[in-house]
Amino acid sequence: MLELMVAIGAMSVGLLGFTQALVTAMRAQRMSHEQGLALEAARRQVEVMKTVGFANVFRQYNGHRGDDLAGPGTAPGATFAVSGLQSSPALGITQPGDVRFPVLADQPGTLREDLARSEFGTPMDLNLDNGVIDAFDRSANYRVLPVVVRVRWSSLAGNGEVRIATLLGAGS
Repeated sequence: MLELMVAIGAMSVGLLGFTQALVTAMRAQRMSHEQGLALEAARRQVEVMKTVGFANVFRQYNGHRGDDLAGPGTAPGATFAVSGLQSSPALGITQPGDVRFPVLADQPGTLREDLARSEFGTPMDLNLDNGVIDAFDRSANYRVLPVVVRVRWSSLAGNGEVRIATLLGAGS
């Protein structure tokens, strides 16, 4: 009888370990799937941005509604939905995807070349005026545009984030 109880105990420990490994594998598989969705959505967003015309990219995808091409509130804006991923109020976001430019948080319609932000590779001469970097608004005369497209989400597998940083130019 004692041997049977020891055998059942050992099997229980083994089954518990197997169950834990199975749950961990399923969580990892889900997170991998979600990362794939996020990466594809970020890549697609960069491609969509390229279709609006380089001179209009900043106005159409910044967080300032007042400079939208067809009037306030008509542009896609700085956030976007991602099919299959949920935003998280705990992360402070309403849409999983967002488009970021070198701007100050309180001036989303003012493109700055003097901001020291490693994610954009700035400071950087955005209007290509012989390397002069200043604090003026370059939203009307940029010739290169650093962009970060980020997707953040929350699920049962945990919180995730994917970023794509790129530099758009007049020929892109």
